[in-house]
Amino acid sequence: MKRGLLLAILLLSVSPMSVADDDVWDLQNSGVVASLRGVCAVSDACCWASGAAGTVVRTVDGGVTWQAVGPDDATTADFRDIEAWDESTAVIMSAGDVDRLYRTEDGGKSWRIVYEHPDSVAFFDGMSFDRSKRNGWLMGDPIDGRLQLLTTDDAGKTWTQRTATNLPTVENGVAAFAASGTHLLCVDKTNLFIGLGGVDKQATSQANASVLVTNDGGAEWNTVEVPVRTGTSSGVFSIAAIDPKFQRLVLVGGDYLKPDQATDNIAVSDDGGRSWRLPAKTRPTGFRSAVVSVPAETGTMLLTVGPTGTDQSTDGGESWGRVSETGFHTMSFRSSMAGWAAGSNGRIARWRRTK
Repeated sequence: MKRGLLLAILLLSVSPMSVADDDVWDLQNSGVVASLRGVCAVSDACCWASGAAGTVVRTVDGGVTWQAVGPDDATTADFRDIEAWDESTAVIMSAGDVDRLYRTEDGGKSWRIVYEHPDSVAFFDGMSFDRSKRNGWLMGDPIDGRLQLLTTDDAGKTWTQRTATNLPTVENGVAAFAASGTHLLCVDKTNLFIGLGGVDKQATSQANASVLVTNDGGAEWNTVEVPVRTGTSSGVFSIAAIDPKFQRLVLVGGDYLKPDQATDNIAVSDDGGRSWRLPAKTRPTGFRSAVVSVPAETGTMLLTVGPTGTDQSTDGGESWGRVSETGFHTMSFRSSMAGWAAGSNGRIARWRRTK
């Protein structure tokens, strides 16, 4: 979504951030100062991250060192999302003046443009792949009232623009937030969830946010209201599945202009996204832009991050407690021992809490 802070390129200092640990994150030196909005954990050793000013960084030693591996000809691009398959292969998504997808198969030594949107007003928000890592969806802000959708079934080597008749319509002013690359959740080539924000410019009263759902590859779309308020700077920012069958889901968001506000920032579904409710107990302690579900030895752990810190749930999202005050935009986990978060000013950190 082309709104305020989420469109800005944040270069907040002239040197990489100093590194110091907190209770749950091992802060690492990314070597860059750009705002990082995309991150993808591949293994215990490998993680990729992307962001403003053409930034793409990669580690192959668990974050001890990070290398800049972005395209040489894209130094002004805003890479809002990234998906990686191994140490060599990744796809990055640029959003803004030119909306493109680049792919590398040699660890970032060279990049190939695999898609460029033909309309100059397009704005990509994020992409998501299923567990096979072959099927993926990409969503962009609406053009002429219809969301933009691309699909791939070959791990991002080629992309297909959905035809206008199969693109969902939204009210004027409704779109998504390109904050973390996690506002959409791809189950497979036929099932997708898209969290929306913004507000109908003709609306006369405050409204709830919604999630768009398709179960037939985009032939039909259902709009499901969620108990999260929406506005020009608020709505749904991230969706995650709590169980392997995608029946229990959690979404987070809120108002990014009110980062400390702990209301209207979470909802839970028990029926595969057909309905949503508030958690039974406590909520995250502020606006949150990303949520992940992490299988652990003692059960599923949920983590959510935002500019004011990290919250954790160990009971399926019913209660939350803050575990860190370090701010991040986005997050990705490969396992309970291989997870990274990234944020402003090149901030990147590896999860180190084991219980």
